[in-house]
Amino acid sequence: MWNNRPIIIRIKRHENVHPFIQALHAQHVPLKRVVFREQEVSFETTMHYLPKIRRARRQFRLKMAVFYADELQVFRAQLWTLLGLTLMIVIPIICAQVIWRVDIEAATPELEQRLGKTFQETFQLETPLSKKSLPSNTIIRQKLLEQHRELSWVHIDKHGGRVILRPQESPKQTEQSNDKLASHLVATKSGVITHFNIQNGERKISINDTAYEGDVLVSGVIESGTDQVYVGAKGEVFADYWLECSFKIPTTITMETVQQKQWRVLLKGIHKEKVDYVQKKDLPNWLDPYVSIVEEQQTNTMQVELDESKIESLLIPLLHEKVLRSLPAKTMIKKENLLQAKWENGTVEGKVLFLVNENIASPIQGLQGE
Repeated sequence: MWNNRPIIIRIKRHENVHPFIQALHAQHVPLKRVVFREQEVSFETTMHYLPKIRRARRQFRLKMAVFYADELQVFRAQLWTLLGLTLMIVIPIICAQVIWRVDIEAATPELEQRLGKTFQETFQLETPLSKKSLPSNTIIRQKLLEQHRELSWVHIDKHGGRVILRPQESPKQTEQSNDKLASHLVATKSGVITHFNIQNGERKISINDTAYEGDVLVSGVIESGTDQVYVGAKGEVFADYWLECSFKIPTTITMETVQQKQWRVLLKGIHKEKVDYVQKKDLPNWLDPYVSIVEEQQTNTMQVELDESKIESLLIPLLHEKVLRSLPAKTMIKKENLLQAKWENGTVEGKVLFLVNENIASPIQGLQGE
């Protein structure tokens, strides 16, 4: 097929041109579109006959130039062209089904290292891997939150063959110390016990047992024979429980996203509008009355139409953060389920069920019976 590529032969006018063309006919070289001009003679043929044409050109001592006839064509019906187009389509499709990198972007290198180690030990995945082999976002988030209780959420972004994990740490709250040990730790909520963090006292309930509000979780009084020894109760008891949250918002919401910061030069007398800036450069006293150099925080305002997919990807994470901030320190949300969503009169109304893991132990003072 390569030898059949069309070419254009241009020969400078000479008295030997006619014998040259006759010699080509005698050798059965097909000539198409033969044009005689004042300065040159041109014709079309194929690459297959180029060696014969060159031998004849040398015999008659003619000056010749060779051009491809299909140089201006966008698509050439050749084997290599078809093969190249096929590879251009197939290779991106195949590569799009592969995860090449799993990156972790955390606030500190230490957290990135711990999260990366947990991810590798939990899922045991080696890149590159098929997208079908990658667990769902919910499973990845749940496993990481279970192992790292200092996290409140893990954002998972997928860009082509790259997966980015962005952990978000729980807001740190200062706890007030109480030197006086409580007699007991009792349950403030009902839930399934997951783990203990006890410094003093005796457990009165086991892991995976259900505790009800008012039950004694840790006793500060230990029985020794017929005597009772007061040691005090201090610590934390974590339990899982379901928390239902209702929402009702317009279906079309306006959001502002923070963009990159940029510096701007303001000339006083020309820029009269008020500018909100993050910081301002210190200029010499003689220049400051005329020029200001400020750093602005750019924002991007956009309107979002809430549908079922937007509720899962946008609204539920916002509710997750709002609920988490209203709960005590060290609380984590392990799972969320959308119970229902109803669109009516320009609003969407629904309920979300959160699986919360919280310290339900509350200290009480004074000796009380168990």
